[in-house]
Amino acid sequence: MGSEYFVNGDGTSTVNQLEDAEAFVIGPGQFAFILTKEKVRISRSSIGFISIRASIKFRGLVNVSGFQVNPGFQGNLVFAVFNAGPRHVNLRSGDEIFSLWIADLNAPVEEDHEESGKIPNNLERIPTDVINGIAVEALTAYQLSEQISELKQQLSTLKESVASVKTWLVRASATLGLILTIVLIVYRAEVVSFFSPNASASNTEVPAETQTGDGQG
Repeated sequence: MGSEYFVNGDGTSTVNQLEDAEAFVIGPGQFAFILTKEKVRISRSSIGFISIRASIKFRGLVNVSGFQVNPGFQGNLVFAVFNAGPRHVNLRSGDEIFSLWIADLNAPVEEDHEESGKIPNNLERIPTDVINGIAVEALTAYQLSEQISELKQQLSTLKESVASVKTWLVRASATLGLILTIVLIVYRAEVVSFFSPNASASNTEVPAETQTGDGQG
């Protein structure tokens, strides 16, 4: 592990510098670019193969960059790693993370092999163009599982709240019905009188006019 790294989703969009023996963290679901401390030089008659150490792999950190170093490459290496585990992975400047295996070719390569996204030769820093594609947060299955669990808990709480409201409405309806029953019992006569047809007729009857006058004979 060298002096530069970049981790997506850590609140920054710049390459970070590491002092000697300084550590940093790659959280679950985060990608990171790390620069090697060593400079390598692969002859045109050889090819390099990269593997991540088992002790690092068992923490959940996996290599998602290329697995080979082309003939003729020289400079620092840049690795892309992804934390697929449920825990934070702590790395420190000077940690041995990758192994490099060298194999001989039957014949030397005359020209450099160019390909899209190829890390350039004589590299000493992490190129800014290679980090643009991972400057967003990515979720692991563990994080998705945690979010689903949180949603389930919220749904369970909501169901309990709805059940409490239903219980309150049932009790309120029963209480209101009891109050109406008591009112009808206490004021039964007034209610019956109010709704009685005779009472309605007597209330709407117009009094007859009385005529008075002197008799004639």
